[in-house]
This record gives sequence, structure tokens and C-alpha cells, in this order.
Amino acid sequence: MSDFKLQKYRDLGTILTDSFVYIRVHYKSLGKALLLYVLPFYLISGLLVGNAYTSFFSVMMENPDVSGETLIGGDFILGFLLLALSSGALLTVAMTHVQLAQKHGEVLNSQLIEHFGRNFITLFVLYILIIFAVIFGFIFFIIPGIYIAIKFFVAPAIAIIEEKNPIEALQRSWDLVQGHWWFTFATYLVMNLVTSFMSYVLIIPLTIIFGFISAAGADSNEMIGTGMGVFYGLLVVVASLFSVLMLIAMCLQYFNLIERKEGVSLRAQIEELG
Repeated sequence: MSDFKLQKYRDLGTILTDSFVYIRVHYKSLGKALLLYVLPFYLISGLLVGNAYTSFFSVMMENPDVSGETLIGGDFILGFLLLALSSGALLTVAMTHVQLAQKHGEVLNSQLIEHFGRNFITLFVLYILIIFAVIFGFIFFIIPGIYIAIKFFVAPAIAIIEEKNPIEALQRSWDLVQGHWWFTFATYLVMNLVTSFMSYVLIIPLTIIFGFISAAGADSNEMIGTGMGVFYGLLVVVASLFSVLMLIAMCLQYFNLIERKEGVSLRAQIEELG
């Protein structure tokens, strides 16, 4: 059983480092779940989106005045629909994994599958509510939308870990973040920068390689279009999978807020001493 403790007080630096520690401790079970239930769908969506970009860039090479509407075809729409479902699967796997790790320490694949369907539906409904709330907030000069998004930041973790319905999860997230909005905003901002940087560390070398190939005389429009399509498809897959780090940080911020506002871990230690 892992010695990694989820329920404890953390500052921003500890949330960052513990996100990596969690992945290192649980890399086998988490990696297996991502490999089986998330990566295949991301690869298919990436291929579909990449194929749409391939066709678009090939046409654009022949006719620079082509409209961007040419990109919006069957592959593009299907790819992004599948991308949305893949993101939901990624979110469900990450949240369910943390829920089981909190309860049992170790996570079995059979346990994760048992909870997957129900948790997926809960998170799907929850994110629809969050999207509508944030869009409504953005109508009023953007700032309210950002405020609402951060107030609901830990709602997915609450919905799964505490097994609450979407409305209850939103209400509890609003209450937990109260008084810690800037800290939660900083957590989101820093983790978003870190995951974006990690994605580009892999993407930039591929961009350079593609540039060298083009400069070396790959004058075939079809080859350039194919290369750009593969590049964009790979970008979708890599950027999406790296977001699991943000999801772990979300859960750690949830446990941090619980400890700061309710002292669950401290109260348990006092009861044990009593």
C-alpha cells in the first residue's frame, strides 16, 4: 500500500511537486487505465482532426484564397466530438483513480471499471452546468466568468470523491473556495503553465524537424499538407494527455481546502489520541 497521503495541508509548491509524486507512486495503475480507456480514443480523434488538416493544407497550397470553412468537414466534426468524449474519459479515469486511492491506497483495474460509467455521466452533466455558468458569467465583461470558473474548479473532485450529485458538488465547491479564491486561481494558472510547457517541450522538436524537411526541398504540396495534418493531430493527443497533471492538482487542491477549512486530518489525529 502506498504511503502517499492525499488528505493534508499543502501550499502551492507542494501541490505542484505532489502532483508529480502521485503520478510516480501510481504510474502503473494510472498509466494502465489511461492506456486502455483513454489513449485509443485520443489517437483516433487526433487522426481524424489531423486528416482534416491534411486535406485543408493540401487545398490551401494549391489555392491560397481557400476559405477556412473548407476545414469543417466530416472528419473534423467527428474528430472533435470524439475528442470531447476522450476528455471526459480522461477526467473520469483521473477522478476515479484518486477516489479509489483515497479509499484503498492501491487501485485495481476492476474497481476503476466498476465506477467508470456512473462517474462519467456525473462529470458529463457537471461540466455542462459549469460551461453554461461560465458562459453566462463571460457575458458580463469576462471577469465574472473567470470568477465563476475558479469557484467551481474543485467541483469534479468533489462530485467523485464525496459521491455527490452535480448540483451538490457545485454548491460545495463554491463554499470551499470561498476565502481561497486567489490561491485556487494561482493553482490553476501555475499547473496550466506547467502542463503547457511540458506539451511544447515535445511538440517544438517535431515542429523543427518538419521545418527542416520543408526547407530541404519537400516541395510536394501533398507531403507538406500531410506533415501539417500529422503535426496538428499529434498536438491534440499530447496536449490532452498532459492535462492529467492538472486533474491531479485539482484533487490535491480539494484535499488542501478540506484541510484548511475543516481540519479533517487534524481532527482524525485528535480522535485517535483520545
